[in-house]
Amino acid sequence: MNKLKQVLVGCIAFLSVVTYGQVGEYTFNLAGRGAYTTFATDYQALGINVGNLGLGIDTGSKRIAIGTSEMGITASSKLFNNTIIKDVRTVPLSFGLSTEFKYNDYSELATDLQDGFTANVNSRLFGGAISVNKIGTFAFSVTGKYQMSMGLSQDFSEILTYGFGAPYFDSLIIQQGSSTPFKVQNTPNNYDSLRNDTTTDILAGTTSDPKSISDLIKGTNMSVSWYREFAFGFGRKIIGIKDIELFAGASVKYIQGIATFELSVDENDEISTYGAYSPSLNSSGGFLTSGGFKFALPQSAGQGFGVDLGATMSYKKKLIVGVAVNDIGSVTWKKNTFTALGDPLLQTFEVGGFYADTSASSVDGPATFDSVLRALINIEETDEERTIALPSNFRIGFGLNLKYFSVGVDIVQPINKDIPGSLEDAIYSFGGTVNLGPIRLSSGAILGGNYVNRIPFGIVYAPGGRYEVGISTQDITSVFTFNSAEKPVLSGNIGFARLKF
Repeated sequence: MNKLKQVLVGCIAFLSVVTYGQVGEYTFNLAGRGAYTTFATDYQALGINVGNLGLGIDTGSKRIAIGTSEMGITASSKLFNNTIIKDVRTVPLSFGLSTEFKYNDYSELATDLQDGFTANVNSRLFGGAISVNKIGTFAFSVTGKYQMSMGLSQDFSEILTYGFGAPYFDSLIIQQGSSTPFKVQNTPNNYDSLRNDTTTDILAGTTSDPKSISDLIKGTNMSVSWYREFAFGFGRKIIGIKDIELFAGASVKYIQGIATFELSVDENDEISTYGAYSPSLNSSGGFLTSGGFKFALPQSAGQGFGVDLGATMSYKKKLIVGVAVNDIGSVTWKKNTFTALGDPLLQTFEVGGFYADTSASSVDGPATFDSVLRALINIEETDEERTIALPSNFRIGFGLNLKYFSVGVDIVQPINKDIPGSLEDAIYSFGGTVNLGPIRLSSGAILGGNYVNRIPFGIVYAPGGRYEVGISTQDITSVFTFNSAEKPVLSGNIGFARLKF
């Protein structure tokens, strides 16, 4: 099984868990063009540019649009092509490791964990819109988003990789049979020898130069956000002067928070951690490894409200300019909340890392990201309620919409970068669509955001403009270069139940 197939299997497993109760806005028929601030219409305008609702359904030729089962995933990491990883069980942090490699071979895995992992999983349960003459367009959708971003410090990544055998620990505490435990020097050769010795148990690693947990974690940034949204929007024409028209719209959304998590070290060198998770998630498995989900519609751990605002100006409905501010609001987390504290100094560590799991030496259960994290910091349940702002963004787009083709340019700017789920950097994109009868082909370029630069591509089949089915990707190049790319992007979006009439 090649690496692309391995990752696809892991992503399908991840989607089967996450999207069971989580649905999210995803424009399968627009994502292939890269820029769609001025082209998203009807319920798909919610969360993009609600001002486009004033344009009607399909720029006025249809009156009703409904859709369901629109979903997609985008993920990127050097881990996808790491030779140590032999199979991906579930994305993002659960995989099988090769047994033929030695201690020094795992250094690349630690380096790739420093570089990190980014993933967005989205699907839409339902969307609908109706356009009423001389009044405007009403739209409703049930959507959601799962976003994860991870980058680890060098010490943290090495402890995750090697556990008690990390270079940070200069000695290993071992036991042979029933003898009294004793120390040996921790070197790659010693560790390789001990891990394959069935008569010896490695009990712990220890250091003569201990650091504080905050020093070890400093440089780590992790965030997880998982929301479900129920949005209602309305848009209409505000001004019409000859061929120039101005449209405006707004939407209100009720938000159910399923899970949130953030881990970093603040400017005072103190660990900054907060999290909350749905009662439907099994905390013992750890939602970061997606191994602790119950097969039920996830209950909310927090609730909140958000607002989207948008405006669109068009000239003859061909030259279009759109601006929007999305996700103005917050979620208050109340259930299963927790914080974390680190011990002042880390001197002894008793958890084996990923490398230890491939040995014949006795280890107390397989190491996971969660088990290592919980061994480093004390996870404490709390009754603390915390209100966290939504990951707001501002977007502006320019589009030219003609009979046989359309082109557009977008800029999407994060408003609050430090919020879980937010963009790390602005996105600059451009692209277009060519209409070939019932077939629409789209492509473009996307620069910035949380991923490497990429070339989207999409194909949509829309006979008579009444039914749409399609597939798209945010990076077509990775389809062909996945196994050789330094940091491949895995992206796929699909929709097969969108109707307009």
